[in-house]
Amino acid sequence: MQKTFNGWLNIYKEQGETSFSISKELKKKFKFKKVGHLGTLDPLAKGVLPIAVGEATKSIKFISNLKKRYSFLIKWGEETDTCDLEGKVVAQSPVRPDLEKIKIIINKFFIGSIEQVPPIYSAVKVNGVRAYKLARSKKDIELKKKKIHIYKISVKNQIDKNFCKFDIICSRGTYIRSLARDLARKLGTVGFAYEIVRTEDNIFKIENSVPLLKVLNSSYEELQKLYFPVEAVLSDTKEIILEKKYSDKLKNGIIIKSRLISNKIKSDSKLILVKNNSKLVCIANLEKEYIIPRRNFNL
Repeated sequence: MQKTFNGWLNIYKEQGETSFSISKELKKKFKFKKVGHLGTLDPLAKGVLPIAVGEATKSIKFISNLKKRYSFLIKWGEETDTCDLEGKVVAQSPVRPDLEKIKIIINKFFIGSIEQVPPIYSAVKVNGVRAYKLARSKKDIELKKKKIHIYKISVKNQIDKNFCKFDIICSRGTYIRSLARDLARKLGTVGFAYEIVRTEDNIFKIENSVPLLKVLNSSYEELQKLYFPVEAVLSDTKEIILEKKYSDKLKNGIIIKSRLISNKIKSDSKLILVKNNSKLVCIANLEKEYIIPRRNFNL
């Protein structure tokens, strides 16, 4: 009999693999019914790819901690149409920026809320069609600017005059390829993202990520040791423990009054996690004196 599996896997995505293909392989190998992932990684990018399995897929839309961390390398002097190593060179420049100027431009233009245009070779949809498909068909496309947030960006190492390494903490939806392109242009030159590694996504870190091959070669018992609980990605959401008679009501879609609960509930956020003993029952809204179920879990 197929055992059920609900939780998160912290997969290390190798260069060349796609987020979709990894999800598909895991689903096929372990007969998972539902598989999802946080934040698509470009095929040429490496690093952390959090995979949601089973009931964990229900938690994705409630995640508020969407910060990502990347290490990336910019190659100065060339710009490609894909903004990475895979593309065709479309511009060149002899200018190589120095360290001080890079820091000045970062602090002036690339901290806080900014706008960026995604690369034309990206999964952004234009009239229902992926931009990269239109680009491959040689069709002229113009993508709209997107608002993103950069919390921190620092120069880690200027390897030589042609390469510089950076570390960034940014919001969901940030294109590192666009950032490399735009930073180079602001510095009076051109450049592209030569290497991109996602080192953190939510609670998932590169140090405890596991290569896909190792996971695929794991037994079900070994797999159980690798997973994170469903609610791990909601670590910044307040938890409350309810008696079974109350948690069952919420699970059945019944709104209950918070005054019926013996422990007083206080939360800075309207969103709360409801548990019975240690088991997650539902995600609910705390509104005035009511607890309103939003999403139930069958764990």
